[in-house]
Amino acid sequence: MGVIKKVAAFLALVMLLNTVFAAITVSALPAHSELQKTQEELKLSESEIQELLLFIQEHSTSIEEAIQTDNNLKLKMEEYDEYSKEFALILAFADIANSQTSTISHLSDPSIQSEISPAIWPIVWAVVAAIIKAAVKKKMGKKIQQQLGDRFDREVWPQIEPGIKAQYERYGYTRNKGPELPSAPNGINQGEQIISLFGQDGTEYLRLDVFTSQSRNHTRWHYHTKDDWPDHKGNIDLYHNSLPKWGSE
Repeated sequence: MGVIKKVAAFLALVMLLNTVFAAITVSALPAHSELQKTQEELKLSESEIQELLLFIQEHSTSIEEAIQTDNNLKLKMEEYDEYSKEFALILAFADIANSQTSTISHLSDPSIQSEISPAIWPIVWAVVAAIIKAAVKKKMGKKIQQQLGDRFDREVWPQIEPGIKAQYERYGYTRNKGPELPSAPNGINQGEQIISLFGQDGTEYLRLDVFTSQSRNHTRWHYHTKDDWPDHKGNIDLYHNSLPKWGSE
């Protein structure tokens, strides 16, 4: 029965890919030689590479925002400038995933259910992490980035990433809701909300927030999870000069 389910899932993926790629012109499709080279470099199957291509296409807007805000990702992509953008992205995110000291913890845990192939979980997490950090920079705006951007990368993200990644491992990723709020100053939510993540079942499972003191010289970075929404996890305090409104350019 398990084999039948796997075959059915693979056929469904193939049909979905055929539907997606049918809307793309032939000239826009990545060359087959790129597929082969990428397979050899990452030691992934063709279906796993196709899963990554589909994931990148589905989240192209969020990924494009991440590229614009992440110099490391830009430099990684430039290393693969002989490839089409889609394959350059796969290889760049694979490099980032391989450079991380922490690993996906549940690869051998049969109780975890995921629609994403285990072999590509670390690469997809690198994509999701880039999307989260892009949302943080969007929340900040250029003026606050000058004050806190590097500090978030050095002091906050390394401490909250393991907990956020554990939630991703449990629930997967289908979409996010960022800090944009058209009616607010600078088009950015001036409250605590930074980004919410939604899982394979379509429900929200994580919110990354930032508390700002009344004097705006103290921020507390934390996240909430669906198992206990009121609980504040992480709670990393930064003290700094008084901040302008979120999203100030």
